[in-house]
Amino acid sequence: MQFASEFSLLFDHGDDLDSSEAGTDCDCACPVALPPPATPPPPAALLYPHPDLRRLPLSDRAWVAFVPSFSRVAVLDQATWDLLCAPPPARPPNARVGDILATAHHLGLLIAPGEPPRAPLPPDRLVAWLHVTNACNLRCTYCYLHKSGESMSLATGRAAIDATFRSALAAGYRRVEFKYAGGEAPLHLERVAELHRYAASQGAEHGLEVRGRILSNGTTLTPQRLALIAELGIGLMVSLDGLGAEHDAQRPTTRGGASALAALNGLRRALACDLQPTVSITVTPQSVTGLPALLGELLDMGVYFTLNFARPVTAAAPAITAAEERIIEGLRAAYAVIAGRPLRYSLLGALLDRAHLGAGHRHACGVGEHYLVFDHRGNVAKCQMFINEPVTTVAAADPLALIRADRIGVQNLAVEVKEGCRDCEWRYWCAGGCAVTTYRATGRYDVRSPNCRLYQALYPDVLRLEGLRLLTLHAPEPRA
Repeated sequence: MQFASEFSLLFDHGDDLDSSEAGTDCDCACPVALPPPATPPPPAALLYPHPDLRRLPLSDRAWVAFVPSFSRVAVLDQATWDLLCAPPPARPPNARVGDILATAHHLGLLIAPGEPPRAPLPPDRLVAWLHVTNACNLRCTYCYLHKSGESMSLATGRAAIDATFRSALAAGYRRVEFKYAGGEAPLHLERVAELHRYAASQGAEHGLEVRGRILSNGTTLTPQRLALIAELGIGLMVSLDGLGAEHDAQRPTTRGGASALAALNGLRRALACDLQPTVSITVTPQSVTGLPALLGELLDMGVYFTLNFARPVTAAAPAITAAEERIIEGLRAAYAVIAGRPLRYSLLGALLDRAHLGAGHRHACGVGEHYLVFDHRGNVAKCQMFINEPVTTVAAADPLALIRADRIGVQNLAVEVKEGCRDCEWRYWCAGGCAVTTYRATGRYDVRSPNCRLYQALYPDVLRLEGLRLLTLHAPEPRA
């Protein structure tokens, strides 16, 4: 077998896939993306292709290589593919080959005989959702809340923060993230500021890293509010479903008016304040046709985004799968827009609801595992969509332990126990999908998502997008 003198193996060199929150966060209890452990590789003579090693063509000379559920994503040429697949005695014994093989092992493309699969690592942070207000100036069609003027008191918010830290310390977490939500949380931004300052001071006292993020519909982001958000040093998530009619139909004002322009203007003001917002896009059969235009605008603005399927509010609500072909066609059209403007950061965790094709996870989100939802009265629920079905209160010594022990409310089961998932090669990249969506469609938690066909149809598209991004990112500079 003949090998080229040089080999090409391209991948995202960031060792921490979660170090940049681009495309890894949303307005739910997101799984935490973690890379495979960086262990010293076995000797090259013991390295063989993973039995499930796959590749998809990018061009006549490049392929995207991966092992579903168990590897990072890489781009390689034919010579490198031949090298990985060759029996050890046929590989050239030189330093360059050794480096390529060690890198391929680190990425999970090669394994040693008897080496166990790299199971997803546990999350490294506890996430707390603080529902600071029921007030909102919009009436989104997929919202699960009953709006009112009620809001969280300072005493209740501090008690929620204290309860979060008690659980974090008891469970051994060193990082805590607070998501300030509603309603429209910026309407009570002063309260958010008081709470986050308290969280930061208490975190420092306990030796815990504290992050914060505020969720907004974008329409209330005045320059004064944005200046305070910047001063607090917290992240900003803005919900935006389209540039015009698609957004307005899903996210009307209390009087049924349009809100897209106001949300876009709020987003632009945030960028002018040197904030780095992330846009959460809720995809429905009605809005997906406007997705290409929306992504084009966000890419022009340099804004991070993440795509999420609409959750059915009740069991009687129509499932997104009723328009599968429209969703698939719309997402592919949106992906084509991205393909024309490759980015410096990966979108493997942003392009397909509840899936991260760069890092495995056993649960589709943190519900019931590393997630607490505090309502404005001090009750603690498992998921914000079940905020009216609390499990305990802020007075509990360890609310997370009670959340984990609950067997009555929403059950976010590990993917290994889900029928239709446990033997699926993609299982750790989607973890079976949103538990709420599955239950409201099937009446069960222990089966695969009704969106499974959507996932499987679009996985190759997402992987090819990452491959094209890597090719462009690492392309040699043209000679003068």
